[in-house]
Formats: sequence, structure tokens, C-alpha cells
Amino acid sequence: MTGRTAAPRLTGETIIGALSVACLGDVLLGCLARDGDLGGPTLCPFRLATGLPCPFCGMTRSLFAVGQGRLAASIDFSPIGPLLPLAAVLAGGWILAARTRAGPPRVPGFLLAVGTLLLALSWTYQLSKGVT
Repeated sequence: MTGRTAAPRLTGETIIGALSVACLGDVLLGCLARDGDLGGPTLCPFRLATGLPCPFCGMTRSLFAVGQGRLAASIDFSPIGPLLPLAAVLAGGWILAARTRAGPPRVPGFLLAVGTLLLALSWTYQLSKGVT
């Protein structure tokens, strides 16, 4: 025995869980904050380098706006932002349900296809609205 412990393995389940918690945490912060400016510095490396939004640009601000009940602002920041809290809750339930079955949880192919299509449509929308 060398006394070493194995490093924890990063699984899809862990990544989905962490993203779900981050998503719902951002919505909660929006709930706790007073209505205010949702602006801020641009932190996206892709946008800083190209001047164009990445597929996820505006997501944090969109989720914060959801928490404040500002649906129109949320959609303006990212069209898929208002859908993410629902997806996060469903993903959490999916992970918990999968733990009761034997074997690792598997994502059905059609869900990956729908998610990819929604992301592509959202990015197309963001590029077409001429984000500055």
C-alpha cells in the first residue's frame, strides 16, 4: 500500500449535477437580489476575441432575470435561458431516478438531438440580432 487514494472520477452525472446546481443557484441569486442593472463586463473569451456571441453568451444574465421574474429580459439575453431551470430540475430528477436502477444513466439520443437543435437555434438568433 502506498497510501494514495484514487482521484475521483468525473462522470457525466457529476457534470450534469454541477451544471444544474449552478443554474438553479443563479436563479436563486436573481430572486434574492433587488431589481437592478443586469449589465456587466463581458467575460466570454470567444466574444472578446471575435466580437460575436458564443452559444452560451448571456446565459448567466438570462437566469438572473428569470429569478427576478423578468421573462422578456431573460429571453433577450438568451432565448434558452428561461428553459434551463426546468431542464435543470428534470436533469436532477433523472439522475436521482437513474441511481435506483442498475448501471450508469444514459441520455436518450433524441434528447441530445433536441438539445443540440435548441442550442443551434438560440445561437442563430443571437447572431442575427446583431449583438454589439
